[in-house]
Amino acid sequence: MLNKLTPVLDAKLKLLEKEGRLKGKEKVIVDIVPPRDGFSRKIVMSDKRTLLNFASNSYLGISNDPRLIKAAHEADLKFGVGPGAVRFISGTQEPHIELEKKLAEFYRKEAAMIFGSAYAANCGIIASLVDKDTYIISDELN
Repeated sequence: MLNKLTPVLDAKLKLLEKEGRLKGKEKVIVDIVPPRDGFSRKIVMSDKRTLLNFASNSYLGISNDPRLIKAAHEADLKFGVGPGAVRFISGTQEPHIELEKKLAEFYRKEAAMIFGSAYAANCGIIASLVDKDTYIISDELN
């Protein structure tokens, strides 16, 4: 089986390289420089280039806010750096309940629910809103 697969994969890789779409060698981040403007962390690559990180998902720059960093550190000391798995597997922790309660209060709603990822949120929310007669139109990158 591998004898048949290897030439196919090699041909695909050569085509990707020819088209300029081959990922190439992995780029390694060796340091992170804290932001001075409050928004963009700089990353230092193994080849010594310093770049701005635009792929941080910190859309409002709040991941660099000293208050959040302090709160995260305090939570790490109390709860550890992670439950080892998602809430569904490892169980609900006190911070889950507190956050949901505060979100509900903030939005003046009866309750709120947090999800571990956008994908999980989409699965949970969409499934509860549709039936067999509902059409969902979404772009291919969603």
